[in-house]
Amino acid sequence: MPANFLMIAIAIVLPTLVVLIAVYLMLRYFSGQNEKQFDFLKANQDLTRLKLESERKKDREKVLIPLRLQAYERMVLFLERINPPNLLTREMQAGMNVAQLQGLILKVLRDEYEHNMSQQLYIDEASWEQIKAAKEKVVQLVNSSASKLKSDEEGFKLANEILTHGFVGGKDPIEKAMAAIKKEIKNNY
Repeated sequence: MPANFLMIAIAIVLPTLVVLIAVYLMLRYFSGQNEKQFDFLKANQDLTRLKLESERKKDREKVLIPLRLQAYERMVLFLERINPPNLLTREMQAGMNVAQLQGLILKVLRDEYEHNMSQQLYIDEASWEQIKAAKEKVVQLVNSSASKLKSDEEGFKLANEILTHGFVGGKDPIEKAMAAIKKEIKNNY
């Protein structure tokens, strides 16, 4: 009986072992195949994501570049408009006194700045700071020139004071701001 039992056990266990080994090998093979497919799909997904990001960046640049160039143009125009000789030529009126001309110039400076303030979204911070500094220096020049005169004197005296004692010694903040804008354009485009 033990011999029969051993034969029956071998007859049952051996095919079961063969089937288990075959199943194990097949599972291992399919697992390896699935892993390769997963890696391929993951690489394909990464490639697709990179392509989409690249296309999105190109689309963004198509919109952003013209806006940035327009902002540079507007800020150059702003700087030209607040340049004291241009500002005085445009705003000076006969019969104005010092106080009236000073008030008008300061209002124009404030209005021009507020009109162009949104352009800072498209301009580097360093350039924007130069632009703000130029505006503030013009305000300081106007106020310091007006403080040397009586408020009821003729306006042309203020204009003369501003032009005569303006930005001297190569420290023109408008030129400095223009240079910063030009440098930014050169570096970015």
